[in-house]
Amino acid sequence: KQWYQRRVRGVDIITTNDDKSYYNYTGYNSWLPIRNELYRLAKTYDFVTVEQYGKTHENRELLALHINKAKKNEVVFLNSLMHAREWMTGCITMNIIHRLLEYSTEDAKFLLANFHFVIIPVVNPDGYEYTHTTNRMWRKNREPTTEKSCKGVDVNRNFMYGYKAFKGKESKEERGPCTEIYPGDKALSSKEATGLNMLLFKYRQRMRYYIDYHSFGNIWLNAYGAHNWLPKNDLQLGRYRKKLMQTMTAVLGHHDWTGGNVFDVLYQCFGIVVDHVHYYVTPLAFTVEVGDERDEFNPPDTRINTYVISQWLALISQLRLLKSEMDSGQYAKDRTLNWRRTNMQKRTVVYKRGDKDSDDKR
Repeated sequence: KQWYQRRVRGVDIITTNDDKSYYNYTGYNSWLPIRNELYRLAKTYDFVTVEQYGKTHENRELLALHINKAKKNEVVFLNSLMHAREWMTGCITMNIIHRLLEYSTEDAKFLLANFHFVIIPVVNPDGYEYTHTTNRMWRKNREPTTEKSCKGVDVNRNFMYGYKAFKGKESKEERGPCTEIYPGDKALSSKEATGLNMLLFKYRQRMRYYIDYHSFGNIWLNAYGAHNWLPKNDLQLGRYRKKLMQTMTAVLGHHDWTGGNVFDVLYQCFGIVVDHVHYYVTPLAFTVEVGDERDEFNPPDTRINTYVISQWLALISQLRLLKSEMDSGQYAKDRTLNWRRTNMQKRTVVYKRGDKDSDDKR
């Protein structure tokens, strides 16, 4: 292939002599078109910037898109494709960007007027590109491990909170480098987790809301996964779960979504980002598992728009609720609760799904 370069705000945008380097909002895209689209949007809108917060093992950029019309705006942080094979999640974050910037609706205007969006469409570029070139079902990143024949760390098992809880308790067969859920040899050992953690702490003081998009299952999750502890702000989290169910019912005429903390609804897992963000950054932190079991990781192009619209409307309803609670003082009241470990409530859990001693691979 012939490669060409063109400059956008001093940053090279890579293009080829075909159309594959340009983003298609109605289908799936590899890493290069996503990268180029982020820089194109930064060139087009003066309130949009691209922040490079690191590089991967294979030297791809770790990029976050900022959409902010006022310095005073509170931060909403969204990311996707932490697990490489979950292609649908990248479509969701890219289409949220598209609707914020290029749809002049009242909802988009409301969101732009009140929030600073930090959006990372591809947390794991190396793994994501590998799913397009070599192995569609690859999950981890692509960095070397202690086993020469096995590559990759599961980025969503590599965060600080809860990491030490399992070190040394599982066998090599259960959590070793050759498994899909290998957590790395230490917390934040992966460049992807380290970079994301740095960015989260950079905007910690103004961050009010966080979503980590995954697939599949139609599940709206919050902390904790590492322990059977109920967060102190569970009533607050419950209001946002209820708002989601109401939105899905209004959009679809019904809903088949499940909500709750990771340990209860799914299984016990350690070092996950939603625990980390809830404990260290903001109490309103969620993991959203998008898509149903008929599609698993491969929704057809014809269903992309359904998932996109439902998550766009869910985000609108969530952030309208957040804004109303911030204006009324309810958010500040909830935030005064010490939602950290000293005030968590340990309790007996009624298992809702599966074996809580095993870690799933979603």
